[in-house]
Amino acid sequence: MKLVLILATLFVFVSMLLNGARRRGKLDSKANRAVAELATSMRIFVYGLLFFVAVVCLAVAWQSLP
Repeated sequence: MKLVLILATLFVFVSMLLNGARRRGKLDSKANRAVAELATSMRIFVYGLLFFVAVVCLAVAWQSLP
């Protein structure tokens, strides 16, 4: 679980760095599009991971009910 959280944090950090470079105009058009697509896929991964963690938490809470 710690590894998954570390990966999610790194994804968010890298996504923020890439978007910062994209907004400053330091990338050409092909790199700009690639960074935007990578950031989108990273966001989808992190949201899916958060959804999975929420489902697991709900399952554990459901099982702990008397």
